[in-house]
Amino acid sequence: MKKTVFGIAIMLLWLVSSSAQAATCTPTGFFRDSINMTAALINPSGTVTGTVDATGCNVAIYYDHNGAGGAVKADVFGSNYFGVLVNGDGGTVNVDILPGSQIHDIGEVPHNGTQHGVAVYYRGFFPVSNVTGKISGASIWGYQKGGIVANGMGTQVMVTDNKVTGDGHVSFIAQNGIQVGYGASASVMRNNVSGNSYIGFPGDGSASGGVIVVGGPGYGTCPDGNDCPFTVNSKVNDNVLANNDVGIYLTNLEADFSAPGSATNIKAVNNTITSDQCFNTSYQAGISDVGNNDKMINARISGPGYLGCSTVYNPSGNAVDADSSFTNNAKVHAIK
Repeated sequence: MKKTVFGIAIMLLWLVSSSAQAATCTPTGFFRDSINMTAALINPSGTVTGTVDATGCNVAIYYDHNGAGGAVKADVFGSNYFGVLVNGDGGTVNVDILPGSQIHDIGEVPHNGTQHGVAVYYRGFFPVSNVTGKISGASIWGYQKGGIVANGMGTQVMVTDNKVTGDGHVSFIAQNGIQVGYGASASVMRNNVSGNSYIGFPGDGSASGGVIVVGGPGYGTCPDGNDCPFTVNSKVNDNVLANNDVGIYLTNLEADFSAPGSATNIKAVNNTITSDQCFNTSYQAGISDVGNNDKMINARISGPGYLGCSTVYNPSGNAVDADSSFTNNAKVHAIK
């Protein structure tokens, strides 16, 4: 009996000593919403493993050109703006998100309608930017605004074999699963993206996307002070997309919101797209495209959310919208 009590005491002592400690949140020098973003880890060397509890910080793991890069294979959670932020605005940085990573619970508690809370964010908006990496085999959920975002002409990434899960049908924010934006170069392949769905009205009339590709002057001025560039040559292939307002949302806009005058050459091939219900009251579609010479090949589109909604701009039951006027498309809110 004494040994048992002693053993329990030792176990309790071990549990106390090994409990997670509050993160030390250090300013990064990267500003968002006039806030100097704080991070639990800044430019960690090698591969980050184990648990990164960033509760109280704006960012869990922050990389920029000062550290050149690294890799993440960890359980990352708790920050309110970004999970992993790879900022190439100042120069070259390479970061890989490795298979087995879990990045989750990024945003406010509980989630609300403010436009932040991105699990993985790569950005490179300036001429010196050279941002590269692979996001592969990760599980991403519990984000407030976006799962994976790659932005800027200096960004080149591969997004493959990830599971990205939104909050489902919600009325407070238009989430997006995977975003390629503002001149970034990306291949989005073999991902499973689900549960990005917004009510539309009442609200601002916007819609969520499983995979969105956005760019062009219609999206205003980018962080480098110039009109946002078109996003071209992206590949969105072999993905499974379920219960998103729009499965694949391709939207490159001129300043007057018309389709681009030059070729955008986006290819969406062999995607399986389904939706369970008519939830967004503004717009739902399997694939929506505003572009020039984009190609949508062998899409398998099904479900009442795309084929049976009389309240959305899809009265004939069309699963694919390729209206170049953009008049039939809801807003898509994309992070810059």
